[in-house]
Amino acid sequence: MSTSPSPSSTSENIIKASHSTKRRVITEVISASYTPFDHRSAVVEPFGNESKRDVEFLEKLNVMLLELMLEFHAWSTARPAQESDSTADALEKEVKIVMELEKEQGTSSLIGRLVFPTYCQKTRQRLNDFVTRIKLALAALTDLSG
Repeated sequence: MSTSPSPSSTSENIIKASHSTKRRVITEVISASYTPFDHRSAVVEPFGNESKRDVEFLEKLNVMLLELMLEFHAWSTARPAQESDSTADALEKEVKIVMELEKEQGTSSLIGRLVFPTYCQKTRQRLNDFVTRIKLALAALTDLSG
């Protein structure tokens, strides 16, 4: 009578074979030699190159800014006298216009009379009181909302 292997012994043989193959694979992986990680070329050198590039950029930027400042200074000191005089005249005209507007707002054509100077002073005082009340009201409102 021939004996055939039982199904349970066949599965045990397969498991044992699989287990021994796994052990072989693991031992091969562990014993295999790998190339060492070259941290210098992968990390250190790119970082150093980037740092050098940043320093070079900052140096170029500083040189460009210095040149710009020198050119601007040279331009501003070399402006023709006529241009400076015309600019000064234009500014004086603007100042005169502002001063005339201030005179118009602060005086009246009736100021020459004796009655009106006190009237203007009263009006100014009332306007000042009004502005003070508005400021106090705004301060009170901001305190309430804050």
